[in-house]
Parts: sequence; structure tokens; C-alpha cells
Amino acid sequence: MTPTVRELVGRDADLARVTGILGLDDPHGVGVVVSGDAGIGKSSLLARVARDAEASGWAVAWGHCVGQGGRGVAHLPFTEIVTRLQQVAADVVTEQVATRPALGVLLPGGLAEPASPQSPGSVAEGVHALLTAVGKRAPLLVLVEDAHWADHSSRDLLTLLLTRGFSTPVALVVTYRSDDLHRRHPLHETLAVWARIAGVEQLDLRPLADTAIRDLVTRDAGGRLDERAAAEIARRAEGNPFFAEELAAGAVSGRRVAGGLGRVLGARIEQLTPPAQQVVRTMALAGRTVGHHLLLRVTGLAEEELEAALADAVEHHVVEARWPPAYAFRHALLGETATDDLLPGERLRLHRAYAGALAADPTLGPASELARHAAAAGDLATAVRASRDAARADLAVGGPSGALEHLELALSWMDESAPERDEVSLEASDAALDAGDVVRSVQLLLDRIQHPGPEQPPAVRARLLATCANRTRLTDLLEPDAGITMTGEAMSLVTDEEGPDRLLVLTAHTQQLVDSRRWAEAAALGEDASDLAERLGLSAAHHEIRTVMSRVIEVHDDLDALEQHIDRLLADLGNRPDPLLIRIHHQAATMHHRRGDLHRALESYDRGAAMARRLHLDWAPFGLESRLLGGLTAYEIGDWDGAQRRLAVDDPLLPQPGRSFFDSALMTVRTGRGEPLPEDEIAAVREWWPADGFGVVQLVMPAVDGYGQRGELPRALDIAQDAVAQLERTWGRFHAVVRLAALLAGHVASAAPRLDEALRRRALAQLESLTERADAIVGSPQGEVRDPVGPVEDSGLARSNTETWAWDRRLRAELLRLQWRDPRSTNPTIESLVEAWVASVEAFERYGHPYETARSRVRLAAALRAAGDGARAGEEAAAAREVAVRLGAAPLLREVDDLVGAASARTAGAEADGLTAREREVLELVARGLSNGQIGSQLFISTKTASVHVSRILAKLGAASRTEAAAIAHARSLLD
Repeated sequence: MTPTVRELVGRDADLARVTGILGLDDPHGVGVVVSGDAGIGKSSLLARVARDAEASGWAVAWGHCVGQGGRGVAHLPFTEIVTRLQQVAADVVTEQVATRPALGVLLPGGLAEPASPQSPGSVAEGVHALLTAVGKRAPLLVLVEDAHWADHSSRDLLTLLLTRGFSTPVALVVTYRSDDLHRRHPLHETLAVWARIAGVEQLDLRPLADTAIRDLVTRDAGGRLDERAAAEIARRAEGNPFFAEELAAGAVSGRRVAGGLGRVLGARIEQLTPPAQQVVRTMALAGRTVGHHLLLRVTGLAEEELEAALADAVEHHVVEARWPPAYAFRHALLGETATDDLLPGERLRLHRAYAGALAADPTLGPASELARHAAAAGDLATAVRASRDAARADLAVGGPSGALEHLELALSWMDESAPERDEVSLEASDAALDAGDVVRSVQLLLDRIQHPGPEQPPAVRARLLATCANRTRLTDLLEPDAGITMTGEAMSLVTDEEGPDRLLVLTAHTQQLVDSRRWAEAAALGEDASDLAERLGLSAAHHEIRTVMSRVIEVHDDLDALEQHIDRLLADLGNRPDPLLIRIHHQAATMHHRRGDLHRALESYDRGAAMARRLHLDWAPFGLESRLLGGLTAYEIGDWDGAQRRLAVDDPLLPQPGRSFFDSALMTVRTGRGEPLPEDEIAAVREWWPADGFGVVQLVMPAVDGYGQRGELPRALDIAQDAVAQLERTWGRFHAVVRLAALLAGHVASAAPRLDEALRRRALAQLESLTERADAIVGSPQGEVRDPVGPVEDSGLARSNTETWAWDRRLRAELLRLQWRDPRSTNPTIESLVEAWVASVEAFERYGHPYETARSRVRLAAALRAAGDGARAGEEAAAAREVAVRLGAAPLLREVDDLVGAASARTAGAEADGLTAREREVLELVARGLSNGQIGSQLFISTKTASVHVSRILAKLGAASRTEAAAIAHARSLLD
């Protein structure tokens, strides 16, 4: 319910701004973040806004974050919001819960029965859908107060809601206490994200002017303060209305208290009767709000005595009554003052009383409160049990981050010899994995493996080792052979007794044998694991081991057999929601990709991503990779808009290092279109290189292209060198080195005529080293490098890994082009140069990568022109230009123009590829000198979308700059 509304003083401008943003008379979806010091008037301002909104026909729902000494309850403010919405729109809530069951855990009584764990994504989707649906019926104002106390899950959900916004008139207002923040505060990093969300308004409430403070205290005092006293209060209050009110109340009562706000608030509490003071001091350790029945039990007072004491506290404006029966401090500062005044012995006794009451009757409060009080009272055994219960409750409402905090607290209270420490470590690792923190998940298991305690059971240790080995595959923090060392030890620990633990270890060791390329051993052990799964009747485990075994088939390059194996797996599982399907579709996509069937690969990646969305596992390992690799595959087949849709992720629930993967993959498209890559963006992604080699590969390719396009060859050499060193430490041999060598060779070749001798020597030495690594990847078993221009049918690599085969042919052609352009090298024959570039074009055509085919074509055209075959050169250049224009690939278009002459290329491009209506609109604004951000505002599109349109316009017009594009447009009368 909306709190009591008081007349605002000195906040007219702030009130007008908030109501203007919300558009009370013209409702629309919006987000507002309100900050200010404690007591500055945030709640009073929003109470007035809420009252005005209700008067204008809005529904209003409040949610409060509660300050506690321990850990909060996951999604606490949203349980309050959903409860309120059930009162004002019960049918909408019922309808949404029916279609999104995860939402039900936030309803009153939602945890009364044991609930299966919910993913954060499913709960977040449910809340967003519910708010949207209620907003469709009537404008909805949602207010979340005191976000500085929000739990991790609530912070993530608030970020998601602010980021996505609403398609119906839903206004979300969030407040936080700015004077509570510091660099390590949990909200600090979140606020940086909120500040970057387009459309989210920020309002910082400043101290009131002295004249406003004087008006406020004069009004409240009812004429009992003279002007001199009001001026003194204004001086001491320093613009804080709550402080001023307390000073005025003290002055009116005749209790003029010296000192700061804490002393003033303490004096107010001292006015209470002794029983009321004791009740207030008891309330202080419960947080800002405490239930009636819990307070009754802890104080030990009779019902009538408690009610009399509370009545006195309410009368003196220290406490407010709430419903359901509960009591809260009128302001958090009052509770903090009461807490600070408690003596150590008094604190201990109160914590014991609270712990005893909560243990005797769990309905009186959440398990997290029992854990907090029990730990403070020194009852660590109870604290551990309660923390595990609190973790399970958080998981049930989709709060794995909160669950992780509870479990890590439990671990901090346990001795290493405690028998349950193994299970708690496994639970904490699971929670970390659910929260997307793979690194923490592995670290928690490693800590217990390395510090096992004196009596760790062999079977439990085997489970720890197998689980840890499985999770090390998701990161590159450990040495490459760490996983198989762990599963090897686990195999020595499990008995021959058949059971789930033995099956877990067999499956994990099989996976490690596969990763270590010990195919024969993997095949034999996989059969044992498969038979055991069948005997135990564990169908899910049986499907998992069959999925692992598909890799054994794949490595023998029998892709036909692999496809049949995957088809059988898909047929067995059907389309029922099963996380294993995500992995199988991912594996099918990888198989199609190796074959060079990129369209089928994209279909399979999209199916995996769709299943991940259906299960709310978007950012689980295979779900994340399905979307990510789907975006990269769309880039390869020339659907750059589709690539951007898949790779541009604004979901705040996406953790690192996954976010860095998407950021760097999107750079591939941006670089292809000629957009510069700011150094701070490159540095931000590089921070996550040690976590996963995949991120290294994703960044180094566009970075090399970007630096090369700008003529910054030393930086391209630097990042390539660093990437190879990082990848060799974590991966050893890797196929991506072939592509990296080819890209770098291309930029060195383009710059060759201008290189000084020192840079030339460095570039040649680095290319020689990279080429040796590429030779090791593509060479025959005898070590001989395959003929780069030999027939396709003679190349096993062309059949088993079309991508690497294409990049290898490109590398050989670029090395010959380097010799040809380097004035200090012996030139190859022009025939060999042409032959090498024909082979590169054919390889990328077979692979199905139109952009790289076009890049090879333009260089083939250059070789043909040097050979005197102008007609064929023109045909190849025209084909390359058509792709460059379609994709908006400005750097490639400039290379074509440099080759065939800018004027004729522009004329041909204008005739063949006219501008769309939207592009003409953008071109007109470009000609007027507007930036991408200003264009986006004018046309109601994002800045990024405007940037894409500009890149395409430059490509279609063959312009090297916005100024040149404007000049061409005027010359051709393209503008109205």
C-alpha cells in the first residue's frame, strides 16, 4: 500500500520532473532511478507520486529491500510486488502463473510445499511478462525502495526490467541510498550498468535549501518555533529534511540535543517508556521490519504489554505498524541508531532469543534470518543447517547467486574435518554454475579436493573429482591435463559396486579420454558406461554417454556415421524439453560446420538456442555456444543482419566471460563493415582471456583486421603474438592458427611496400612461426605439407574440416602475394600467384563464406590484372563488389575501388544497387551533418542501427567518408 503522504516542501521541481518522466496523463513504459542520502526525502517524494498516479487511474505496487546483517531472501521485493498485484489484478496473475509456473514461487505460500529449483531466467521472464500484462489493462507504477539492500537476484532482475523496458505503460522506479555506497558495495557495479541503459532516467535528490528547511520545521512545529530556532535547525540539518524534523521535534519537546543525527535520534528513543525502549532495542537486531508473533516470542512480554510498548513507540514516531501484523522503524536511521547503542552482551542475548524463536517455529521468518542469528550467537551447527535451507529456498525462486552466498557462509562456519563439508562444497559449486560463475564453481571444488579433511570417504572424493573434471572443461584456468588427472584418481577410488557414483566417474573419465584423444580407451570405457546406465535404468545418463561417444565417431572423420548416430539420439529424445537436446543440436551443428554445410549448421545451432530458451538455460554452456556460434555462422554465410541479431545481447543475466565472447564475436561483423574498434572495448574483452581460450580466438581475428585496416601493423602483430602465447599455454595445437596466420599475412602483404626494415623483419619472422604451426595442423601424418592447390577430392582436410582447408589455401596465396608486393623479396611467378588465388576462391566458395570468397576474388583480380588478363580481372572485381555492397563491407569496397578505379566503380554501384527508402532518409541526415546518435533520435532507431545504415550507404556509394557520401549524394541528386 502507498505510505502516508505528507505535504512536500522544497521538492516542487523534483516532483514535476518525476511526474513528467512517468507521464501520468500520457502513460508509457519508462525506468527511473532515484538516489539520495538517508533522510533526504526519497520515500516522501515517491509516496506523493504514487498517490497522484492512483488518482490518475494507475495501479501501484511497492516492493521493499530489507537491510539485514546477514544475507537477504532472493527476489524479496518482487514477492511483495506480486502479492500486491494479486490483490489488484488477480485474474491476470492467475493467467500468467498458468503459462509461466516459475512465477508461482513468488506468490504468498509459493514455498509452502517443496518446490523444484527455478532458473533465474524463468522467474525473471515471469515477472516481466506479469508486469507487462497488468500494464496492458491499466497503467502500472512499480516502486522498489532501498536497492542498496537488494539481494543479488533482485539486482539482476531490476537490471533486466530496466534494460528490456515494457511494451505497455509500466513505469519502474528504483531508489537507493547514495551515502551507503562505496567502491566494493554490491550495488556499485550494477549502477554503472544502469547508467548506460538507454531511456533510463536518473534523479539525484539534493539537500533542501535553508529556506525550505525553515518552512518545513515551522510547519511541523505549528508555530511553536521562533525564527531564530528555525534558522539554527536549518544550519544543523544541512538540507536533510528528516534530520530537520527530528531536531524540530526535540526543540518543541524541550529536549535540545547537541551533536549529529545519531544523537538526535537516540534522544527520541530515550523519550519512550522503558518497556517501549526495550522493544525498540529488540527490534533493532531484526532489521527494519519484524513480525508481530516473532517479536512477541523474543521479548517474552504478554500480548497487552507488547501492544502498549509498541503504541508508545508509534506515538513518538519511532515505529510504524504494517500489515500483515508487523512493525517497522519509521526510518531506517532510527533502527541503525538503536542497533549501535546495543551492548555486546545484550546483542548476544538477543541473537540467541531470535535464533531460538526461529528454530522453534520456522514460519516466523526465513531460514536466512535463523542462520544470521544463530551464527551471531555462536551456534554454528544451527547456522550451517539454516544456511543450507536458505540456499534451497533461494534456488526454488530462481536465486542461485543468493544460494551461493548462503552456502559460502555455511562453508566459512564449518571446520575442514566436518563430514558435511563435502556435500556443501558440491552444493555451492552447483549454485555457482547455475549463477553462471564457472570459475567460482571450479574453485569451490578444487578447494575441497586440495583440503579434504582427515576422513573424506573415497566415494565422495571420487564424486568431487569427477564433477570438478567435468567443469574444468568449461574454462581454461587449469593445465590441459588437469581434468584427466582428476578422473584418473576418481577411477581408482570407486568400487566395482554398480551405482550412480560409479556411472558419474565412468562418464567423466570417458569424456576426459576423448578430450585427450585417447580414442580406443574412450571407446572401450564408453561401452562399459553405456551398459551400466542401461542396467541402472538411468536413461538420461545413457543419452549423455552416447552423446560423449559421438565425439569418438567424429574424430575418425566418418561424418556420415556421426550423422546417423546423432539422428538416432535426436529420434530417441524427440522434442521433449531436455537439456541434453541443446548439446546434441550443438554437436550436430559442429558436424555440419566441419563439412562446410553452413546453412544446416545454422539451423542446428538455432534449434539448440531455441531449446535453451524454452528451458530458460540461455546462458548454460551449450545454450550460450549455440547462440554465439549461430551468430558467427550467420556471419559466415553472409547474413550479417542475422549475425547482429544473435550476437547483440543486452540480457543482464549473461555472466562473464560469456558476455566477452558475444562482444568480441560482434566485432567481427563491425570490422567487416569498417567500424572502428575502440581500445577500451578491446581491453575489456582481453581481461577475460585467461578464463577461456575461446574468447582469445574471437577477439584476435577482428582485432588483427581492425588494426590492419587502420595501418597499425605493429599492434596487429602484438595482439596476434599475445593470442598465440595464450592459446598455446591452454590449448596446445589449435586450428584457428591457420586463419590467424592468413589474416595477418594479408595485412603484412598489403603494407609490404611501406615497411621499414625492422618492422619487415619482425613481421616475416612472426609469419614464419605462424606458418610452421599451420603446417603442423594441415600437414600429412608424415609431416609433409599438403599441396595447397591440389584437387579437392585428394584432400582429407577438405572433407573433414572445410573451414581450415579454405583458410590454409588463403594463407598460401597471401604468402605468395607478400613475396610479390615486397620489393626486397624474390617475386613468385605470376602464374603461381594466380593459381594460388584461384584455389583460395574455390575453397571459400565450397566452404560457403561469401565475404571471404569476395576478399579472395579481389586479390585474384589484382593478380589477373598483373598477368594481363583485364577481362577476367574485371569479372572477379565486379563479383567481389556485389558482395561488398550487399553486406555493407566498406573496407572490401575500398579495396575493389582502389583496384578498378573509384569513379567507374561508384557509377556501376549506383546503377546496380539503389538506396532503400530508409537509407535515403539516413543519407539526408548524414548530409546535414548529424551524428549516428542524432540520426537514431530523429528516426527512432538505435545508434547501432543508424551506424549499420551509414556503413551500407558508404559501401553502396563507394564513399570513403560521410563527407564524401554527402558530396556524391548531391552530385547525383539523390536528396530531395
